[in-house]
Amino acid sequence: MKKKPVYLFIFVALSAAVVYSCSKSTTTSTGPIIVPPPVTPPPVNTGVPPYSGGTTPLPNTVAKLDTLNVMAYNVLNFGDLCQGSVATLEGYLKTIVQYVQPDLFSAEKMNAFDPTQPTPYNLAAEITNNALNAVFPNKFAYCTPTNTSADSKMSVLFYNKQKLTYVSTFNLYANVSDFDLYKLYYNDPNLAITHDTTYLYVVVNHTQSGSAPNAVRDAQESGEMAALRKRFAYFSNLIVMGDCNQHNTTEAGYQSIISAADTTTQMSDPPFYPDKVFTYPADWDNNPVPYGSYLTTSTRQLSNYPNSCGTNGGASSWYDHIFISPFLIKGSNYMGYIPGSYLTIGNDGHRFNADINATTPVVNTSAPANVLNALFQLSNKYPITIKILVKANRTGGSIPDPAERN
Repeated sequence: MKKKPVYLFIFVALSAAVVYSCSKSTTTSTGPIIVPPPVTPPPVNTGVPPYSGGTTPLPNTVAKLDTLNVMAYNVLNFGDLCQGSVATLEGYLKTIVQYVQPDLFSAEKMNAFDPTQPTPYNLAAEITNNALNAVFPNKFAYCTPTNTSADSKMSVLFYNKQKLTYVSTFNLYANVSDFDLYKLYYNDPNLAITHDTTYLYVVVNHTQSGSAPNAVRDAQESGEMAALRKRFAYFSNLIVMGDCNQHNTTEAGYQSIISAADTTTQMSDPPFYPDKVFTYPADWDNNPVPYGSYLTTSTRQLSNYPNSCGTNGGASSWYDHIFISPFLIKGSNYMGYIPGSYLTIGNDGHRFNADINATTPVVNTSAPANVLNALFQLSNKYPITIKILVKANRTGGSIPDPAERN
């Protein structure tokens, strides 16, 4: 959407953000939390520890800007054979991944599996080996998921190991399904000199579906956010993403994510803030037209074609989410959301009661035809993406990561 000026803006924001400092390691620590509504910009990092480092680049460090492409995708019971064999679905996923080129990819609603098993019983390993690395050799790995809730479905986070290193999985909350907190860090070219690690935290969601209001879904999201606020004193580089199954912004679960008593733990929904495409309140379920190109349910007009595994109606109701922390909005700690980068892949805004690859009411030119077909075949959900700009740390100084409480 926005090109050079956006990157310049983020570059300045990320540079100016180096006003706090501390040396970090790849071990886990401890800390507190809280959250408010995102219609106006949050104040400047109230409650965040002060910075004590300099702004002068250390000798032998290099300047570098990088981009992390983040994708959240409900893969509709991947592995239960309802939509076809795993090999068939991996073929479609290869087409999608080759087009989107994600660096972080959350696959929600996979058929449950044991991550300690080898392939073909380990579906995360199957996708890594036969879809992701089949397209981009030796580039991807996956974070170890949990399933303490013994759900029939699981979510998995895959990552580009050339850009990121996986540190740990923490089972943040379990209620019907698991909500895992993944900790990674950016492979900064200066890390051996600065010894100052830029961490990224990711929580992957798949909540209870069904008609609104839904008490289980509200409890899941509220419980997840309460657990995050108990674990962290403030939110640093944090993403909460996936299929939240929300119908409108007044649902208690949605409000628990975007509202809090302390701005340092407030999460934002990019189309509302900072992009300001929409304003609160919003009801995309009962009034979908204004949100047409953002809707993620469904890629299919009919419930029995190409199979009977998903939902029908075209892109006419829900949309999935990638929520971002105040640090990512401000570019406070070497990472920043690129304004206007939020995108629903394959949705041209004309898919009401229409297949993603239908030629009526208009031909969908938002993605290549083979990608649209792969999206149609693989899932009844559209994937969503954002882009994060990353700046290499040259000073060895940054805002300290919040200590983690068990």
